[in-house]
Amino acid sequence: MMHPSAREGIEGYLAGKPDAGFLEHLAACPECTDTVSQFEHQARLIRALKAPASTEPDPGFYARVMDRIQAQKESSIWSVFLEPLFARRLMYASAVLTLLLGLFLFTSPKDDYSAAASMPEQILAAEPQPAPQFVDSEQDRNTVFVQLTTFQE
Repeated sequence: MMHPSAREGIEGYLAGKPDAGFLEHLAACPECTDTVSQFEHQARLIRALKAPASTEPDPGFYARVMDRIQAQKESSIWSVFLEPLFARRLMYASAVLTLLLGLFLFTSPKDDYSAAASMPEQILAAEPQPAPQFVDSEQDRNTVFVQLTTFQE
């Protein structure tokens, strides 16, 4: 630990302008002398790490950076559809799907009965079906049971 009088003169000493009182104190105090020698060693190390005088980039550096930035502009998700190969494949797949669906619709059998039966005129003109009459539920159960047990394909 340095004495208070030595602390005041250390900056001038390290800057190269030592005070006479500071030099006398260093000659008399080995502890402060050791601390100042450590400061000098640290100052030399810091000067050795000093950056070179010229830190300018090479000529054309800024132009190359700007060219690279412009070349890497963001592409949107929709740009995939604009690629010629993908767009061509998508077009062919859509055409084939449309053709197959159209072929299926035109060649499928038409069920005229179901279309005619759902028309309101046909529904109103149809004869009403009698509601089933259950006379004896035990007899009906036995009849169904016999039919199920004697069924053959």
